[in-house]
Amino acid sequence: MAIETKGTIVSNRKIRSVYFRVEIHCPAIVQQVKPGQFVMLRVAASPSPLLKRPFSVYRSYSVRDPDRRRRGNLVIIYKKVGRGTERMTELKRGEKVEMIGPLGNGFRLPSLPSSSNMILIGGGVGIVSLYSLAESASRGKLSVFVGGRTKEDILCTSDFRKFTRDVFVATEDGSLGFRGTVVDLFRSKKGTFDGKGSCYVYSCGPMPMLRGLSEVALSEPFVCQASLETRMACGFGACYGCVVKTRDPQIPYHRVCKEGPVFDLQDIFWD
Repeated sequence: MAIETKGTIVSNRKIRSVYFRVEIHCPAIVQQVKPGQFVMLRVAASPSPLLKRPFSVYRSYSVRDPDRRRRGNLVIIYKKVGRGTERMTELKRGEKVEMIGPLGNGFRLPSLPSSSNMILIGGGVGIVSLYSLAESASRGKLSVFVGGRTKEDILCTSDFRKFTRDVFVATEDGSLGFRGTVVDLFRSKKGTFDGKGSCYVYSCGPMPMLRGLSEVALSEPFVCQASLETRMACGFGACYGCVVKTRDPQIPYHRVCKEGPVFDLQDIFWD
């Protein structure tokens, strides 16, 4: 159940270029959040923008976390793109933010056999929603694919390398790692998974990236879930401003904030 609350800023810093990392103390949300869910956030002291903005939860520190000082905190990694996120970059320790969460349906985690492959594919800031999956991966082989336009858009690779050596990077301009999109990189590597157990693909990124991934995944025996990135106004399904067309014959248009943001990739209708 989503909770409306106020969180307290613990830290807020730039990690590179236009990307920032904010840590917020909000135990009421932390105790419920699951991988792939998101929160709506607004700077409490600011009259503009009026509407809250959606942010994926990068990681959360539960009441059982070994780091006692961080229990009840959650971390958001965000990109400065407009007035709302520009105001967020100015937040200082102790300031308040208005929050609603956790929202949406997150990733479904099957009981993975030890022979399976867990593959995470993130484009740009989309990689943020996949980190908690890496934390929860207890069986199978974990592989992570991170993509961006330039090396300045490559995020969190050092964190993912805590869980696996198989972290692959692609940049469209070739400034770091493989030259091309992250989907191109995955296509070049997917042969290494053939005959080596079942494959579970979890992804998040821009719609063109997910469209390209669907073309790859649908030709292979992969189970593929995708978290969709879209504009949201309310975050809990009231405004119908974030619908996506699906193959559901009964209700073809689903709300990303309510029925999603995670969908089976093959259920999305790509025009």
